Amino acid sequence: MARRSPLSKLHISKRLQWARNHMSYGDKWMDVLFSDEENGTSLNLRKEPRSFFSRQSGGGSVMVWAAFGFKGLEDLAFLNGRQNSPKYIETLENHLMPFAENIGGRN
Repeated sequence: MARRSPLSKLHISKRLQWARNHMSYGDKWMDVLFSDEENGTSLNLRKEPRSFFSRQSGGGSVMVWAAFGFKGLEDLAFLNGRQNSPKYIETLENHLMPFAENIGGRN
């Protein structure tokens, strides 16, 4: 079954335009890191691997954070509780900054 995008048509259009504008970014992409967190997804390890993440069935709520870039990816970080601004800064200090320094130095 096809899933409907949670993005509005305006958001889809803006993201597509951003991607088109940055297609010629070339080697600059090697210095870019992407990170994100996911909140409220259930993790049930008793299910088949393709359905570990499900909002419909058992398992506890989990907050995870991850990052990746051209030169590597960071392991998932399992976070405690909701992420407010101070906690998110702490997450970035504890996970993103060491990852960035490891793959690209202080810059």
